[in-house]
Amino acid sequence: MNYITHLLHSKGFGQLAHRGLVISRRYGVTPEKMMRAFDQLISALEQHGCRATFPITAVAVARHPAVLEKYQAQGIEFAVHGYTHVNYARLSPEEQIVYLRRARQVFEQAGLAATGFRSPYLQSNTDLYTVLRDVGLVYASNQPVLWDVLDLADLPAAARARYQRAVAYYAPWDACKRVSTPYMLDGLAEIPVSLPDDEILIDRLGSAPDGLILAAWLAMLAESYRRGELLTLQLHPERSAVCAPALAETLRQARACNPAVWCARLDEIATWWRARASTSLTVTAESPGAFRVVVGGPPELTVLARGVAIDALAVPWANGYQQVAARAFTVHAARRPCIGVSAATDPTLTTFLWVQGYPVDPADDAQECALYLDRRTFMPDQEVALLSEIEAQQTPLIRLGRWPSGQRSALAISGDIDALTLWDYALRFVGC
Repeated sequence: MNYITHLLHSKGFGQLAHRGLVISRRYGVTPEKMMRAFDQLISALEQHGCRATFPITAVAVARHPAVLEKYQAQGIEFAVHGYTHVNYARLSPEEQIVYLRRARQVFEQAGLAATGFRSPYLQSNTDLYTVLRDVGLVYASNQPVLWDVLDLADLPAAARARYQRAVAYYAPWDACKRVSTPYMLDGLAEIPVSLPDDEILIDRLGSAPDGLILAAWLAMLAESYRRGELLTLQLHPERSAVCAPALAETLRQARACNPAVWCARLDEIATWWRARASTSLTVTAESPGAFRVVVGGPPELTVLARGVAIDALAVPWANGYQQVAARAFTVHAARRPCIGVSAATDPTLTTFLWVQGYPVDPADDAQECALYLDRRTFMPDQEVALLSEIEAQQTPLIRLGRWPSGQRSALAISGDIDALTLWDYALRFVGC
């Protein structure tokens, strides 16, 4: 599917001519215009001690390697956005591997350390993830997650229709039902990307009210922080004139949170999530009312406890939890401070709880646990409801935090770079 077909399918015929006018304003015949826009975003990032990830097509890297080398030296990560900007879900596995091997070769020749991938248009399939592993990449960021932060009733009918068309095209997870955290796919970390992004908030909604971008991002930040999850903001550098002030204020408020928000690049998040996947947490009875807790994993692992007396150093954290400094310690509680599950419970529920940091006991004495679940079925759209139920009960519990060093939630700044000049953009129409 070429670029024109994508525009017609995702935006509609009426947006095609308008898109050409917008592009001519955002790009120049040389990279300088984009570099100024990029510098504006980096200034906002540096002001708050944050770094970001920008997926970029390999053909753009090949045309402008010196430009990108400068930004990598400033701590910016460049991920692979394909060799050319095409829908990789529409390619055969053989075509995918040719394109992605060629892309990695271009990155290596330009001195860019590429470990991750984001698909153009956020489109992917099972074959693509297999190919990504085969070419040596360790993470992808393709799964869209839609946060309910816009009041559609306040939008003009035309803007509302464009918004709904975008949502239908991306087919995102509903953040009201699904948890926004990375997940592993046979060794590859998938890092969800959040919607609405800048393209929806600016181009789809047209003359959006002043403050809408900031209000949407702050609402997404507040909800992801409340739930302790990941917010991956997507803002393209060519829209920096509109987005940079909202980004700066979002970062300022994120930095003011306590416990902290972990502001990290996508490669850092992938490295953490892969290391976290090897953790262990055991809770065994020592004597009536006393339980030995032993934790294994990376040194930055966050160990949390609530409703129990602890024989180790612990400090207040959030939501009634304490952060425990030790890796082996004894807690005192009337019942085992973990989640018991019946033998008939859906195994996907057990796996989900463990990935989210909850110790699960499927043993015969599981009803001796502080919490007990007997769920024969478990669907992905029940994730948020299940965790809300667990947290609302405030029963004694030991668990692992999702993020390193006691941080409560995570924030990643990312934005795709499809082109650096008008010529780069024009070549997309012929698949180059």
